[in-house]
Parts: sequence; C-alpha cells; structure tokens
Amino acid sequence: MAGLEQVEQLLATVTLAGPVDDKVIQMAEKELGVLFPPSYRFFLSKFGAALCTGFELAGLFDKDNTEDGPPLWSDVVTTTLQERRASESQIPDSYVPVSDDGGDYTFYLDTARVDSRGECPVVVLGPGADGVVVAEDFFDFIVRLFEGNVLF
Repeated sequence: MAGLEQVEQLLATVTLAGPVDDKVIQMAEKELGVLFPPSYRFFLSKFGAALCTGFELAGLFDKDNTEDGPPLWSDVVTTTLQERRASESQIPDSYVPVSDDGGDYTFYLDTARVDSRGECPVVVLGPGADGVVVAEDFFDFIVRLFEGNVLF
C-alpha cells in the first residue's frame, strides 16, 4: 500500500484544484449515494482534484473560481452522474470514476467492496478489462499512475 508521504510528494509536482471542505465532500457522497474511502476523502480534502502529465484525477473544486474558461479538472459528481445516465445502468452505481486513459479505459473506485480499513479497490472498465482490480486503494492507484504501472 502506498503511503501518505509518497502521495503528497507526487502530487506536489502537479496542478491542483485546492482543498475542499468536508461539508462539500459529504454533499458529494450524498448526491452519489456512496461513501468515499479514507484515501479519496483525504485527496479531496487536501488537493481537490489534480491535473497531471498524461492523466487527471477527478475530484471536487470551487466551480465559481475557474476564471473565464472551463475548469481544468473533472468534477467527480458531474462525471459520475453523466456516466450513470449514459450507461443506462450498465455501470454499477457503486462505481465512481476517478480517471481514464484518454481512450477506452476508465478507472473507478468500487465503493461496494470495502475492506477492514474502509478502503475500496480501483477497478478498470474497458475492452477486455471489465472490473479488473488495478490498485488496492486510491493512494496505490496514484502511485501506479505516476510510475506508469497501471496494469490490467
């Protein structure tokens, strides 16, 4: 499992949306009908969302503070609700999209599969890789993305 310090060091090198208040996180969970795992809650509370080299990490951010253009980051609530509608119930409501490869593969928190730490795995959906676990938790997923080691 990836450690908090390692994740903080990696994310210190990218464009971040900024911290999010716990009440905003709770509202997002309520709207989606899920509970975020501790690693993702920490990410949201400290970083909000992230734009990295070659990938992004969906999250939450102040939409009123996006200047004149569209936001740099993907909003996890909007993205999840859009995917639920578009999939016509083919994607479980417990799946929360947190990243993609820019092509056929999307990575999700599987919030229905919670371990003893309250964490859930990150799974991938795409051709030949439906529901394959790619990371044991969100921190592990971040490290694997930065290492280019998200195998499925």
